[in-house]
Amino acid sequence: MALRGNERVCPCRGAAVRAAFAWLLVLCLVCPLWAGPAQAHPQALLISSYHPGFPTFFHQIEGIESVFDPAGVDLDVEYMDSKRFSTSEDTLAFRGMLADKLARLPRYDVILTADDNALRFAMANREALFPDTPVVFFGVNDQALAHAQGDDDNFTGVIEAISMEGTLRCIFRLQPKVRTVYAVVDGTPSGGADLLTYLSKRPLFPDRELAVLSLTGLTWAGLAERTRALGPEDAILLLSAYRDAAGEPVTFEEGLKRILNSTEVPVYDLWEHGLGLGAIGGKIVSHFDQGRRAARMALDILHGTPVRDIPVVEGTEANRYVFDYRVLRRFHIDPDELPEGSRILNRPDSLWRTHQLGLSLGLGTLVVLAVLVFLLLAYVSRLRRARIGLRESEERLQMSLEATSDGLWDWSVDSEKVYFSPGYFTMLGYEPGAFPPAYESWLKLLHPDDRDAAVDVVTAHALSGEEFRTEFRLRNRDGGWTWGMARGKTLEWTRDGKPLRVVGTHTDITDRKLFEERLVQAKEAAEAANRVKDEFIANISHEVRTPLNGVMGMLQLLQSSDLDGEQRDFVDTALHSSRNLLRVLNDLLDFSKIQAGKLDIREAPFDLAGLVEESLDFFKLQAGDKDLELRADIDPSARKHYLGDAGRIRQILFNLVGNAVKFTDEGSITVEACELWHPEPGRKRLLFTVRDTGIGIAERDLSRIFAPFSQVDGSLTRTYQGTGLGLPIVRKLVELMGGNCEVESEPGKGTAIRFFLVVGEHTGAADAADAAPGPGASRPLRLLLVEDERVNRVMARRLLERMGHTVVEAENGRDCLTLLRDHSFDAVLMDVQMPLLNGLDATHAIRIAREFSHVADIPIIGLSAHAARQDRNRALEAGMNEYLVKPFEKADLERALRKVVGG
Repeated sequence: MALRGNERVCPCRGAAVRAAFAWLLVLCLVCPLWAGPAQAHPQALLISSYHPGFPTFFHQIEGIESVFDPAGVDLDVEYMDSKRFSTSEDTLAFRGMLADKLARLPRYDVILTADDNALRFAMANREALFPDTPVVFFGVNDQALAHAQGDDDNFTGVIEAISMEGTLRCIFRLQPKVRTVYAVVDGTPSGGADLLTYLSKRPLFPDRELAVLSLTGLTWAGLAERTRALGPEDAILLLSAYRDAAGEPVTFEEGLKRILNSTEVPVYDLWEHGLGLGAIGGKIVSHFDQGRRAARMALDILHGTPVRDIPVVEGTEANRYVFDYRVLRRFHIDPDELPEGSRILNRPDSLWRTHQLGLSLGLGTLVVLAVLVFLLLAYVSRLRRARIGLRESEERLQMSLEATSDGLWDWSVDSEKVYFSPGYFTMLGYEPGAFPPAYESWLKLLHPDDRDAAVDVVTAHALSGEEFRTEFRLRNRDGGWTWGMARGKTLEWTRDGKPLRVVGTHTDITDRKLFEERLVQAKEAAEAANRVKDEFIANISHEVRTPLNGVMGMLQLLQSSDLDGEQRDFVDTALHSSRNLLRVLNDLLDFSKIQAGKLDIREAPFDLAGLVEESLDFFKLQAGDKDLELRADIDPSARKHYLGDAGRIRQILFNLVGNAVKFTDEGSITVEACELWHPEPGRKRLLFTVRDTGIGIAERDLSRIFAPFSQVDGSLTRTYQGTGLGLPIVRKLVELMGGNCEVESEPGKGTAIRFFLVVGEHTGAADAADAAPGPGASRPLRLLLVEDERVNRVMARRLLERMGHTVVEAENGRDCLTLLRDHSFDAVLMDVQMPLLNGLDATHAIRIAREFSHVADIPIIGLSAHAARQDRNRALEAGMNEYLVKPFEKADLERALRKVVGG
């Protein structure tokens, strides 16, 4: 296997290479055909997300080698090192370096990527760097991203996922007496994600206890005290141990060592790099097997199999049961009891260990003779190859200087002389030698605006010895300006430490600069189009809400009239359909806000149990029509008040419960909620599960149910209708509240959607406005209704009169002010958009004009079809006490009156 770039080469591999060369020379002496043309080997490139010192790297490389070496495939490796250098500038620098190498090297036959960042890099840059080259990924944790590549004819690979359930079942199989497993975890994001997976497995083991030892609340000393007390009925599962509650960081190896030193019970692990350090093993995320599987896929592609015929391998399919033989013996576990196909590390080789001395003495003489022959052949081979290599290197250098599109320069600092390669001149349109080989020539070519910055960068890095890169413009032969990127480094120094010789390259990046400029223009155009789209949706929302307000209001009035059963059913159905239309309209507005990044989350006290019950009550009519049972299972720990956006949580539950009712024809729908620990003081996690017994979702469709406008059944004859916006909005709302979603489903048996949110702890009582009606809420009121649209005015007046209030009407803000001068009212219901004088200006006049000082404090409720947060804020800033969005329900109107009159 050949490694180029910044790879690390094992010393023992050099000896193996020399041995191979020696035996090759022997074969060449025997076979006269040795001088014939050699068969070119296939070339593969591995782009690794990390660096060679990262624990998983050599396991991955060994897996790839086990397939590529016998097949004669040459492998190059490039390291992104994104664990330590994660900015976009670092990624851009890596891309530039790789592009430069790829321009100089022969084309690769296949690309492999290790871990998520490398896959994303390949997806973003494939067309520019290695078009039409198949890509095989492995070690990818983002399952949605990996599955999405299954539809791309140029991508396939292996997903990485931990085998939590398999490892737990293995623990109880190997140690039947174990009753409690303690998961050791810290507060890292990956540790938190693994903890949620661990906790979700509790229902699978009802007769065992899955406990947690969290370093977010324990120091290393505290953890040692807890683990030291564990007995023969306990076991430990290591999830993550990099930092304790005091913030002391350790490496993976040190964290595992501390746990092992403080306990006498076995420690199970989920990752390959924990083996050999004292962990007993488990169903391991084997980076060796992932590398081997990915290499086999790449080999199939090299042998002619189309990428589309090689499916993406699920994460757990690449995992294997792996155990440490020495630890098994320590805890008296019979290796024969291990799951079938398990790998056992450190198993003693009885033949060699028993006869090692005798075999060594027996082979000693042959080895000495073989070494002498080998050294002689190796020396001859190396001498011959060194001569050939020197000649080939000289030829390649000459060809590179003639063929490269980059310009090369070599600056002798003390003499101010600069060698410019022929490519440097032709890049600018000049004939070679058109300007003197001097530092002053470069200064004269520089654009005046770029000269000072370019000189400062070159001078500073030349003095420091660091490699540098800078961009500037040079005058070309046509009188215009050519953008260039210069890279360089000091190679020679004087005895007193001053730079003597600086060399580097110059690349024409004019096309890239023009492309970047076009990208900026395209971005501005897209943003402008998006603003037009948002304004269009907002206007459509307003125009639909205004007549819908009249429809829903009249239906509510009709609903409270004396109707027979059939008529009431008609009215209920029409009102339900109107609410569904309003829900679609709200979804469109929310989706537009999500795309524009304007969806806000507000925090206020709310009662979790009451919120869940309210959400279920909304669907009792629909559930009753299907004879479905609606249940709420609230853990006692969560029956209290929290700080969060109750409206958005209610919206999430409405979407999920509404989907459950839609897709369930018999059985039940259950909403479960419980409280989980959060590392930040004053914060909690709330875990929700919406479970139904409906039609379920096929596994192939799970990856796209959160995609906007996506339907599992998109045909014209589909049974269940919808916009496909509910679940994408749910996912975005959950993410905005610091959580995530996951789906479990089986066709014909139902679906469970689980999500968690981060909320604040609330130690006080509920808001008074939500707890009980305020004073005066039940007494008849004298109200002024200001509304220019006749149907909405009639509807609102009738609703208010049904509630027992007296209503005086005004058609615009000017009439409202006229009535307030001479009449007394308990409150004003003010439309916002009206002719002559709008509601905002009328409210402002009431609050500040001297002639209205006698009614300056009158409660004002805004009425508007504009539903955006900024519209509500403008109304409240103008002086309104409350704001109702059309269409509104009778209950909303009652609540608003109770709030402002009682407040």
